[in-house]
Amino acid sequence: MASASSHAIPETAVFVTDKCYCRPYLDTDAEAAAQAANDPNIARWMRDAFPHPYGLEDAENWIRIANSRAPVRDFAIIALDGTFVGGLGLTPRTDVESRTYEMGYWMGKKHRGKGIATAAAVGLARWAFATFPDLLRLEAQVYEGNVGSDIVLRRAGFLKEGVLRQAIFKDGKVLDLAVYGLLRQAVESGIVE
Repeated sequence: MASASSHAIPETAVFVTDKCYCRPYLDTDAEAAAQAANDPNIARWMRDAFPHPYGLEDAENWIRIANSRAPVRDFAIIALDGTFVGGLGLTPRTDVESRTYEMGYWMGKKHRGKGIATAAAVGLARWAFATFPDLLRLEAQVYEGNVGSDIVLRRAGFLKEGVLRQAIFKDGKVLDLAVYGLLRQAVESGIVE
């Protein structure tokens, strides 16, 4: 799986793919996370709670929040050579949607276009369905114009289920919102490779 130039995969990895592994954030990730996340082309596709500019204090706060949740559902994406490349996680829905989790992710600019985000999304989906037995579906939302996330989700086996017209107001613009879904049976039946 990993090449000779790869570093050892830590025991804390929650899953390993052919391109990356994901593990809980470490305090030592803060500097690399701040550097990678401080990109207006990441913030433009995220909710407003994702700050821009994104500084060291923002990264430290996020790591503290992510690791305080039980169980931990937000992870650092690490390339097989040990480089911090991005983040991804799950947010459980509530009430009648309690068997649905929303997936979100971001990838540093230097690491886009290498299949890492797709590998991480597939790995997280498999991990989520194996870890949470009541989980029926994963959902992801993509703002109009975010072609990269559209490609990642389709390659990860998510189906575009609909478009919520004019549902987003971001950076002074009104945008449509595409909703993608992945069902447990797609992963368990092997439809998602």
